[in-house]
Amino acid sequence: MRLKDTPDGLAILYYMGLFDIFKKTETAKETETGKTVKSESVAGAGKQQVPQEYLGDLEKTQMLSVLLAVPMEHRDEEWVGRFLADLPLASLRCGTPQIIAGPDGFPYFQLFVPEPGEEYQSFYIERMISDFLLERGYGVVINPGEGQPDWVLSYGDLLNYHLNGSFFTAEDSQFSMSSNTEEVVAEGEEIMVGQPAETILPTETRKLLKDFFELNGIEGPKVLLMARTVGDELKQDLAFNITPDRFETETHYRNMMQTVTWYLPRHYSVIGLHDDNIENGFMPL
Repeated sequence: MRLKDTPDGLAILYYMGLFDIFKKTETAKETETGKTVKSESVAGAGKQQVPQEYLGDLEKTQMLSVLLAVPMEHRDEEWVGRFLADLPLASLRCGTPQIIAGPDGFPYFQLFVPEPGEEYQSFYIERMISDFLLERGYGVVINPGEGQPDWVLSYGDLLNYHLNGSFFTAEDSQFSMSSNTEEVVAEGEEIMVGQPAETILPTETRKLLKDFFELNGIEGPKVLLMARTVGDELKQDLAFNITPDRFETETHYRNMMQTVTWYLPRHYSVIGLHDDNIENGFMPL
Protein backbone atom coordinates (compact mmCIF):
# COMPACT_ATOMS: atom_id res chain seq x y z
CA MET A 1 0.00 0.00 0.00
CA ARG A 2 1.19 3.52 -0.83
CA LEU A 3 0.19 6.99 0.25
CA LYS A 4 -1.22 9.42 -2.24
CA ASP A 5 1.52 11.67 -3.59
CA THR A 6 1.08 15.27 -2.43
CA PRO A 7 4.52 16.92 -2.62
CA ASP A 8 3.21 20.42 -1.91
CA GLY A 9 1.82 19.40 1.46
CA LEU A 10 5.04 17.68 2.41
CA ALA A 11 7.08 20.71 1.44
CA ILE A 12 5.09 22.87 3.86
CA LEU A 13 5.62 20.44 6.70
CA TYR A 14 9.35 20.14 6.17
CA TYR A 15 9.71 23.90 5.89
CA MET A 16 7.93 24.29 9.20
CA GLY A 17 10.37 21.88 10.76
CA LEU A 18 13.05 24.57 10.67
CA PHE A 19 11.27 27.91 10.71
CA ASP A 20 7.97 27.38 12.51
CA ILE A 21 8.79 24.77 15.12
CA PHE A 22 6.29 25.93 17.74
CA LYS A 23 3.20 26.08 15.53
CA LYS A 24 0.90 23.04 15.63
CA THR A 25 -1.17 22.33 12.54
CA GLU A 26 -3.02 19.40 11.07
CA THR A 27 -3.44 17.99 7.58
CA ALA A 28 -5.75 15.28 6.29
CA LYS A 29 -4.58 15.29 2.68
CA GLU A 30 -2.96 11.84 2.82
CA THR A 31 -4.59 8.64 4.00
CA GLU A 32 -3.59 5.03 4.36
CA THR A 33 -6.00 2.12 4.56
CA GLY A 34 -5.80 -0.42 7.37
CA LYS A 35 -7.98 -3.45 8.08
CA THR A 36 -11.14 -3.30 10.20
CA VAL A 37 -11.03 -5.34 13.40
CA LYS A 38 -12.79 -5.29 16.76
CA SER A 39 -10.86 -4.84 19.98
CA GLU A 40 -11.88 -7.71 22.24
CA SER A 41 -10.38 -10.59 24.16
CA VAL A 42 -7.50 -12.50 22.59
CA ALA A 43 -9.61 -15.66 22.72
CA GLY A 44 -12.05 -14.02 20.28
CA ALA A 45 -9.37 -12.73 17.95
CA GLY A 46 -9.44 -15.88 15.84
CA LYS A 47 -13.00 -15.06 14.76
CA GLN A 48 -11.92 -11.92 12.92
CA GLN A 49 -11.79 -12.32 9.15
CA VAL A 50 -8.63 -10.27 8.78
CA PRO A 51 -5.37 -11.35 7.09
CA GLN A 52 -2.81 -11.95 9.83
CA GLU A 53 -0.21 -9.73 8.14
CA TYR A 54 -2.46 -6.70 8.73
CA LEU A 55 -3.96 -7.62 12.05
CA GLY A 56 -1.00 -7.13 14.37
CA ASP A 57 -0.80 -8.82 17.75
CA LEU A 58 -3.94 -8.25 19.86
CA GLU A 59 -2.20 -9.73 22.88
CA LYS A 60 0.40 -6.97 22.69
CA THR A 61 -2.41 -4.44 22.29
CA GLN A 62 -3.87 -5.64 25.58
CA MET A 63 -0.44 -5.39 27.21
CA LEU A 64 -0.17 -1.78 26.06
CA SER A 65 -3.57 -1.04 27.61
CA VAL A 66 -2.34 -2.41 30.93
CA LEU A 67 0.88 -0.39 30.75
CA LEU A 68 -0.88 2.83 29.80
CA ALA A 69 -3.04 2.56 32.90
CA VAL A 70 0.12 3.33 34.89
CA PRO A 71 0.30 7.08 35.73
CA MET A 72 3.01 9.07 33.93
CA GLU A 73 4.97 9.69 37.13
CA HIS A 74 5.32 5.94 37.76
CA ARG A 75 6.54 4.97 34.31
CA ASP A 76 10.11 3.95 35.08
CA GLU A 77 12.84 2.37 32.98
CA GLU A 78 11.27 -1.08 33.27
CA TRP A 79 7.95 0.34 32.07
CA VAL A 80 9.66 1.94 29.07
CA GLY A 81 11.37 -1.32 28.14
CA ARG A 82 8.13 -3.29 28.25
CA PHE A 83 6.19 -0.62 26.36
CA LEU A 84 8.73 -0.37 23.53
CA ALA A 85 8.96 -4.17 23.29
CA ASP A 86 5.20 -4.54 22.74
CA LEU A 87 4.64 -1.43 20.62
CA PRO A 88 5.97 -2.47 17.16
CA LEU A 89 3.58 -5.40 16.66
CA ALA A 90 0.53 -4.22 18.62
CA SER A 91 -2.69 -3.67 16.66
CA LEU A 92 -3.55 0.05 16.83
CA ARG A 93 -6.08 2.42 15.31
CA CYS A 94 -5.30 5.63 13.47
CA GLY A 95 -6.56 9.11 14.23
CA THR A 96 -8.48 11.60 12.11
CA PRO A 97 -6.67 13.11 10.34
CA GLN A 98 -4.06 10.40 10.07
CA ILE A 99 -1.17 12.86 9.68
CA ILE A 100 -0.60 15.85 11.96
CA ALA A 101 2.25 18.33 12.30
CA GLY A 102 3.70 18.17 15.79
CA PRO A 103 4.91 21.16 17.83
CA ASP A 104 8.32 20.60 16.22
CA GLY A 105 6.74 21.06 12.77
CA PHE A 106 7.40 17.53 11.55
CA PRO A 107 4.69 15.17 10.26
CA TYR A 108 3.45 12.39 12.56
CA PHE A 109 1.05 9.52 11.94
CA GLN A 110 -1.46 9.40 14.81
CA LEU A 111 -1.99 6.00 16.44
CA PHE A 112 -4.21 5.13 19.40
CA VAL A 113 -4.56 2.07 21.61
CA PRO A 114 -8.19 1.01 20.99
CA GLU A 115 -10.77 0.74 23.74
CA PRO A 116 -12.25 -2.72 24.53
CA GLY A 117 -15.04 -3.55 22.08
CA GLU A 118 -14.09 -0.75 19.70
CA GLU A 119 -14.17 -1.43 15.94
CA TYR A 120 -11.26 0.15 14.14
CA GLN A 121 -8.91 -0.05 11.18
CA SER A 122 -5.88 -2.02 12.27
CA PHE A 123 -2.36 -0.68 11.85
CA TYR A 124 0.88 -1.86 13.38
CA ILE A 125 4.14 0.00 13.34
CA GLU A 126 6.52 -2.68 12.08
CA ARG A 127 4.44 -3.14 8.94
CA MET A 128 3.87 0.61 8.52
CA ILE A 129 7.62 1.31 8.53
CA SER A 130 8.27 -0.86 5.49
CA ASP A 131 4.97 0.00 3.75
CA PHE A 132 5.17 3.80 3.80
CA LEU A 133 6.66 5.50 6.89
CA LEU A 134 10.28 5.10 5.80
CA GLU A 135 9.56 6.36 2.29
CA ARG A 136 7.25 9.22 3.18
CA GLY A 137 9.21 10.63 6.11
CA TYR A 138 6.70 10.39 8.96
CA GLY A 139 7.17 9.93 12.68
CA VAL A 140 4.57 8.28 14.91
CA VAL A 141 2.74 9.69 17.93
CA ILE A 142 0.90 7.37 20.35
CA ASN A 143 -2.33 8.63 21.94
CA PRO A 144 -1.97 12.36 21.22
CA GLY A 145 -4.56 14.60 22.82
CA GLU A 146 -4.95 17.77 24.79
CA GLY A 147 -2.21 16.78 27.21
CA GLN A 148 1.06 14.93 26.79
CA PRO A 149 1.03 12.01 24.32
CA ASP A 150 2.02 8.61 25.67
CA TRP A 151 4.97 8.31 23.28
CA VAL A 152 6.53 10.09 20.31
CA LEU A 153 8.77 8.38 17.75
CA SER A 154 10.75 10.52 15.34
CA TYR A 155 11.51 9.37 11.81
CA GLY A 156 15.01 8.57 13.05
CA ASP A 157 13.60 6.27 15.77
CA LEU A 158 11.62 4.37 13.12
CA LEU A 159 14.69 4.24 10.90
CA ASN A 160 16.69 2.71 13.75
CA TYR A 161 14.00 0.03 14.15
CA HIS A 162 14.19 -0.69 10.42
CA LEU A 163 17.98 -1.01 10.54
CA ASN A 164 18.61 -2.52 13.97
CA GLY A 165 15.35 -4.04 15.24
CA SER A 166 14.85 -1.52 18.06
CA PHE A 167 13.84 2.12 18.29
CA PHE A 168 17.00 3.13 20.15
CA THR A 169 20.64 2.04 20.17
CA ALA A 170 21.92 3.04 23.57
CA GLU A 171 25.39 1.53 23.99
CA ASP A 172 28.50 0.47 22.08
CA SER A 173 27.77 2.71 19.13
CA GLN A 174 30.42 3.21 16.49
CA PHE A 175 29.43 6.86 16.25
CA SER A 176 31.41 9.42 18.19
CA MET A 177 28.43 11.21 19.78
CA SER A 178 30.31 14.45 19.17
CA SER A 179 28.51 17.56 20.39
CA ASN A 180 30.24 19.67 17.74
CA THR A 181 28.26 20.46 14.62
CA GLU A 182 31.27 21.78 12.72
CA GLU A 183 34.62 20.03 12.47
CA VAL A 184 38.01 21.03 11.11
CA VAL A 185 40.20 18.27 9.74
CA ALA A 186 43.73 19.08 10.79
CA GLU A 187 46.49 18.88 8.21
CA GLY A 188 48.13 15.48 8.37
CA GLU A 189 45.32 13.94 10.46
CA GLU A 190 44.61 10.35 9.48
CA ILE A 191 40.99 9.78 8.59
CA MET A 192 39.02 7.36 6.47
CA VAL A 193 36.10 8.50 4.36
CA GLY A 194 33.48 6.80 2.25
CA GLN A 195 29.81 6.76 1.46
CA PRO A 196 27.39 5.55 4.17
CA ALA A 197 26.02 2.10 3.33
CA GLU A 198 22.31 1.29 3.02
CA THR A 199 22.54 -0.16 6.53
CA ILE A 200 23.41 3.31 7.84
CA LEU A 201 21.61 5.68 5.47
CA PRO A 202 19.05 4.00 3.18
CA THR A 203 18.15 5.44 -0.20
CA GLU A 204 14.74 6.63 1.06
CA THR A 205 16.35 8.60 3.88
CA ARG A 206 18.97 10.15 1.61
CA LYS A 207 16.19 11.45 -0.63
CA LEU A 208 14.29 12.93 2.33
CA LEU A 209 17.43 14.68 3.56
CA LYS A 210 18.18 16.00 0.08
CA ASP A 211 14.64 17.38 -0.22
CA PHE A 212 14.86 18.90 3.26
CA PHE A 213 18.12 20.70 2.56
CA GLU A 214 16.98 21.97 -0.84
CA LEU A 215 13.64 23.19 0.53
CA ASN A 216 15.60 25.23 3.05
CA GLY A 217 17.87 26.88 0.50
CA ILE A 218 20.87 24.52 0.47
CA GLU A 219 21.93 23.81 -3.11
CA GLY A 220 23.91 20.67 -3.90
CA PRO A 221 23.80 18.92 -0.49
CA LYS A 222 26.41 16.20 -0.12
CA VAL A 223 27.24 13.50 2.42
CA LEU A 224 30.07 11.24 3.52
CA LEU A 225 30.92 8.91 6.39
CA MET A 226 34.15 9.84 8.17
CA ALA A 227 36.10 7.63 10.57
CA ARG A 228 38.89 8.84 12.83
CA THR A 229 40.61 7.71 16.02
CA VAL A 230 39.10 9.16 19.19
CA GLY A 231 41.24 8.18 22.17
CA ASP A 232 41.88 4.48 21.65
CA GLU A 233 38.75 3.85 19.59
CA LEU A 234 37.87 4.26 15.93
CA LYS A 235 34.72 6.36 15.75
CA GLN A 236 32.65 7.59 12.83
CA ASP A 237 30.58 10.67 12.03
CA LEU A 238 28.00 11.38 9.36
CA ALA A 239 29.17 14.56 7.63
CA PHE A 240 27.33 16.98 5.35
CA ASN A 241 28.82 19.85 3.35
CA ILE A 242 26.70 22.23 5.43
CA THR A 243 28.75 24.95 7.14
CA PRO A 244 28.00 28.32 8.84
CA ASP A 245 29.14 30.38 5.86
CA ARG A 246 26.10 29.12 3.94
CA PHE A 247 23.72 30.75 6.43
CA GLU A 248 22.86 34.26 7.53
CA THR A 249 23.72 33.56 11.17
CA GLU A 250 25.46 30.93 13.30
CA THR A 251 22.17 30.29 15.08
CA HIS A 252 20.43 29.56 11.79
CA TYR A 253 23.14 27.04 10.90
CA ARG A 254 22.99 25.27 14.26
CA ASN A 255 19.20 25.10 14.09
CA MET A 256 19.47 23.46 10.68
CA MET A 257 21.96 20.85 11.87
CA GLN A 258 19.90 20.12 14.97
CA THR A 259 16.74 19.73 12.91
CA VAL A 260 18.47 17.22 10.61
CA THR A 261 18.86 14.84 13.54
CA TRP A 262 15.07 14.21 13.52
CA TYR A 263 15.66 12.10 10.41
CA LEU A 264 18.43 10.02 11.98
CA PRO A 265 18.82 7.46 14.78
CA ARG A 266 19.62 9.18 18.05
CA HIS A 267 23.07 7.62 18.42
CA TYR A 268 24.30 9.09 15.11
CA SER A 269 26.74 11.98 15.32
CA VAL A 270 26.30 14.68 12.67
CA ILE A 271 28.90 17.25 11.66
CA GLY A 272 29.41 19.89 8.98
CA LEU A 273 32.52 20.01 6.80
CA HIS A 274 33.68 22.23 3.96
CA ASP A 275 33.89 20.41 0.63
CA ASP A 276 37.57 21.32 0.29
CA ASN A 277 38.44 19.76 3.68
CA ILE A 278 37.97 16.25 2.25
CA GLU A 279 39.35 15.28 -1.14
CA ASN A 280 37.13 12.98 -3.21
CA GLY A 281 34.94 12.15 -0.24
CA PHE A 282 31.64 13.96 -0.58
CA MET A 283 28.99 12.67 -2.94
CA PRO A 284 25.58 14.18 -3.75
CA LEU A 285 22.69 13.06 -1.56
